[in-house]
Amino acid sequence: MDPLEIGHVIGVEGDTVDVQISVSDLHIEHHGHMYRVGRLGTYVTFPMHRATIIGYVTRVGFHGDLEPGPDPDQPRYVTLRAQLIGTVCGDKFTRGVNEYPTIGDPVRLGVEEDFRVIFGCFDERAIERGQKKAFSLGRFAVDPSFEVRALGKEFFAKHVAIMGNSGSGKSVTTAKILYEALQLPYTQIVLFDMHGEYRAAFSDDRGQLLPNVTYLSDRSLVVPYWTLRYEEFERLFLDTHDPQNINAQKVFLRAALEKLKRPAAAELGLLTEFTIDTPVYYSLEQLRTYAENMNDARFVLNTVSYAFSRLPFRQLPPNEQEQLLLTRRMEFNRGNAEGEVPHATYFGRLLGLVNQLETRLADRRYDFLLRPVEQAARNTELAPFLPPDASPGTLSRSVAAVIRQMLGRLGARKNLTIVDLSGLPFDVVDVTVAMLTRTLFDFNFWAPPEVRQPFVLVFEEAHNYLPRTARAERMFARDAVEKVAREGRKYGVSAMVVTQRPSEISETILSQCNSMVLMRMNNPDDQDYVARVVSDQFRTLIGLLPSMRPGEAFIVGDSVLMPMRTLIDLPPRLPRSGDVDFFQRWCEGTADGDVEAIIDRWWRQDRQCTNKGTPPDDAHPAASPGPDDPTPRASTGARQRLAELAAQLGGKS
Repeated sequence: MDPLEIGHVIGVEGDTVDVQISVSDLHIEHHGHMYRVGRLGTYVTFPMHRATIIGYVTRVGFHGDLEPGPDPDQPRYVTLRAQLIGTVCGDKFTRGVNEYPTIGDPVRLGVEEDFRVIFGCFDERAIERGQKKAFSLGRFAVDPSFEVRALGKEFFAKHVAIMGNSGSGKSVTTAKILYEALQLPYTQIVLFDMHGEYRAAFSDDRGQLLPNVTYLSDRSLVVPYWTLRYEEFERLFLDTHDPQNINAQKVFLRAALEKLKRPAAAELGLLTEFTIDTPVYYSLEQLRTYAENMNDARFVLNTVSYAFSRLPFRQLPPNEQEQLLLTRRMEFNRGNAEGEVPHATYFGRLLGLVNQLETRLADRRYDFLLRPVEQAARNTELAPFLPPDASPGTLSRSVAAVIRQMLGRLGARKNLTIVDLSGLPFDVVDVTVAMLTRTLFDFNFWAPPEVRQPFVLVFEEAHNYLPRTARAERMFARDAVEKVAREGRKYGVSAMVVTQRPSEISETILSQCNSMVLMRMNNPDDQDYVARVVSDQFRTLIGLLPSMRPGEAFIVGDSVLMPMRTLIDLPPRLPRSGDVDFFQRWCEGTADGDVEAIIDRWWRQDRQCTNKGTPPDDAHPAASPGPDDPTPRASTGARQRLAELAAQLGGKS
């Protein structure tokens, strides 16, 4: 009798097989290894005439009652259920099954020799013509002597989802995957970091960024506002408190943007092609001035001439009057002046829009978006492309430099761009992610196939801005990422979604993810939701997720030969995502913090010092202030203290 035979088939339904265990001892020793029969997560084999089928144990049980007493005998009718996952033919393993076992067929225990065939077959696929085709993720949980690797093309090109509870190891797993990908010379990844965790993972022991990494925070990120689409602009600036004024604001914005974009379009030769969504430069200051003027605008009765308070301006032709309204603040008579009539659409209805513009422009947190020229002074790579005295056409062309920096092509080659969203206002995170995602997708969409460089967009803590359920306002980030999920593979744009709440993620996005890294997951809603979006073949694995250890994951999808329960290896450096050890801190205490300095950083919205051991942005060329930085709001606490000390010394002398 085969010493590894453990039972026979008693039922087959679809791709699941029920097995009756026929051995009395559920412990089998084979070649020095002790195996337990029927353990969840282990493997069994079904010898067929020309091949061997591999199955994954998903359930074990028995029929009948155990004998009473403190030491009952072994159950007499033990059964297990296995999920069929692949076929070994000769020394080749392939996913899928084209021949099914039937009632009475023998069942063997899966042992190291079977794993060697499976992993050996993968080794052949992992290297082709001397070129690396796979990357390491960790060790096989059933037998840690085997390394688990994933095929790079299938893993990255077909979208990825990394899902698990908080504390299950998602951030470390993400850092491990990115670290392995960065070993290739032309890797390109853009990571949206919600909590500022990943800079530490891609820095050296001194806290300096690795040479192939660009880090962009709220102090160095530049996303020019003229790349906003009209609906995104409307989300930021439209005042919705008074429903009666909303339509007037919309009509004004559409007309104003078309007029304000015309000079840049003329300089670029786009007068016949441009629309209000064309990403060419216009001045927000001019828009505010124009809105203030039109909010007060009056006409001379029975004419199309504006009733300016200064009579000479009333005599100008309409086109010259319109130019004055666009470029300078004009005065109109107050009250009900005789012979004048208020503008029927705009009069008194644009004040909310003006206030929104002024509020956003005065808020330093929006500088990355609304003051790109001033922000570029703190980003030495972009500063030459956004000079203060540049023409509209030149500023429009600066979008190319922004895209180059995002894709690591501005200056020395970079493979990873970390966009730290933690310092941005939460109400603009959605629009920011949408703008960058859409811009990068459109860049590859219009690029000729022969020069198209593939890249991966990593959406960390994605449930914050890629929601499943509709909200009151349009969700621009979700729309942009759903387009990437549906169409990105054709144009070399892939998405990696990282979340602790899968049930709150857009189903369109998750259903397009071919590779999934499933970690510990306790919430029943999350389990049910993941079960709906994964392949039917892997749904039985979901029930095992609550028992996973931190750092352990199921790898499923075309990038691995079969579902792999994997112990994820640690990357060289970890992200700053660990939980605070309350008891250790309470036992040992912490150093007294400088409360005044903390409040100073709070006032300045400066989170750079919150990463212990990480130098501020100015340690990296892309974030250092320009020599003539005109923005006093961005000065650091250290510079302020130096100025105060200098003033004191000057007073003593």
